[in-house]
Amino acid sequence: MKIEVPAKYVPKISLNIRVFFIVLGIIAVAHTFLAEKPDSPFPDTENKNPLLLSTGLLEAQEAELRIILWFEKGKPQKNFLVGMPQENWVWQESHPANSMSRGYSLAGYTRINRGMEEAVFSWYQSLAQEVEKAGGLAYLDERVQEGLDIAQYALKENILPRQFSLSEGIYSVAGWQESLLPKVAVGNDSVNIQVISQGYGQGKTALAIPVLLEEF
Repeated sequence: MKIEVPAKYVPKISLNIRVFFIVLGIIAVAHTFLAEKPDSPFPDTENKNPLLLSTGLLEAQEAELRIILWFEKGKPQKNFLVGMPQENWVWQESHPANSMSRGYSLAGYTRINRGMEEAVFSWYQSLAQEVEKAGGLAYLDERVQEGLDIAQYALKENILPRQFSLSEGIYSVAGWQESLLPKVAVGNDSVNIQVISQGYGQGKTALAIPVLLEEF
């Protein structure tokens, strides 16, 4: 596990921040210990919906949702745009700026409420598998205008923290959840979920699967 805390913040660390890192440490130790036990009390999260509004940890009623399909080797033969939902969605294709680059992305934006999250997440899981078969990676990015206790979120959603950081009041945890989520390599770690939050109550939070692509 990598802990990245800028030196200038260390002398001013507050009790809440100390508790934050202690809780994350407990989560990591608990996962390591329970991984050796056949009867782990942690629930199976394969089909669980980890999206923000469904956690019960926020008061927000609506969230911004982005889906980004990325193909490093260029546009795939299958036209994914044809099968995408259109009502209340905005889609944009991005081709390389010059002939030397081959990457291609398809990004969609919409707004959702809590009642839509389960269906959206189920659809995303199916889409991610199709995109992987076509040689790409599907990213999900959900954001709310409210701060979140991400240590509590990681514990609730059974996420093993792999990398976490604190910078200018922004907390970030990238981790691993035993599920069908697409994964990426970050340094020496494999991660498939990341949550970033600024402040408690007032602030903003982003959930990214497998990691955040756009600026927070």
